[in-house]
Amino acid sequence: MRVTQQMLHQNSVRHMNQNLSRLEKTNNQVTTGKQLHRPSDDPNGVSKAMNLKSALVANDQFERNTNEANLWLDESGQTINEMVNAMQKVRELGVQGDSGTLSDSDRNIIAIEVEELTEQIRQFANSKVNGKYIFNGLKTDEPPYPNKNSYQIDTFDTSAKMFTIADGVAVKANVTADELFGNAADNTNLFNTLNLLASDLRSGSDIQMDQIDKGINRMLTVASEAGARKNRVEGIENRIQDSNIELKSMLSKLEDANYAEAVTKLKSEESVYQASLAASAKIIQQTLMDFLR
Repeated sequence: MRVTQQMLHQNSVRHMNQNLSRLEKTNNQVTTGKQLHRPSDDPNGVSKAMNLKSALVANDQFERNTNEANLWLDESGQTINEMVNAMQKVRELGVQGDSGTLSDSDRNIIAIEVEELTEQIRQFANSKVNGKYIFNGLKTDEPPYPNKNSYQIDTFDTSAKMFTIADGVAVKANVTADELFGNAADNTNLFNTLNLLASDLRSGSDIQMDQIDKGINRMLTVASEAGARKNRVEGIENRIQDSNIELKSMLSKLEDANYAEAVTKLKSEESVYQASLAASAKIIQQTLMDFLR
């Protein structure tokens, strides 16, 4: 094969470009700490990295959902506990008022205290989390009991507020007013029971302690169910956090450069490039006039 000067020039330039390209690629790995920058760097590795990143993005959304579900369940549980405490106080007043030794004035004072506790429970029923009413289903911008007589008609929403906390896993994070207090037509409706208690105290009638106990038991049952759902959410939340650690570790193995290896390779590529520059400079500068001199 006949070797021409033009061929030498073209080969020298091509080799210099190839060496410079490898030097630039290695330099990128050292300066960024990543070994994957383009799909051509490692098509299979880039594909796996994209899948891992997609899984991490999905987990981020699941984490946000679990956080919000936990918030709703925490607030609901705490509020129910406060209502149970109020109902325990109501029960004590009921027992006190049912003793038969009290005067009308004393029973009237107890009735007033029961009415105050009833109003306190109504305010608990209108509790908010992040500016949203927690016991009114999906109508979170409206209070379930806007006034003290609201219990006489069912104005609240009974829809479940669901959060997707994992693939194919959705959990109910709210407690509705009908679960806690009963519907308007329910004989054990809590507000109806409390109002009847105040009325019985004033009239001297027998106190229906069993109705009060049913109201307390219903609250405790609902609180127990909410607690079980919270345990489930926390269990999945822990699993998501473990999954994130594993996914990030796998992603790091795929994407992160081995610094010691990359720096050594950079030095090697730099030396190769400098050598190609030196060799090419000698070849390209050799003209007929250079030879004659």
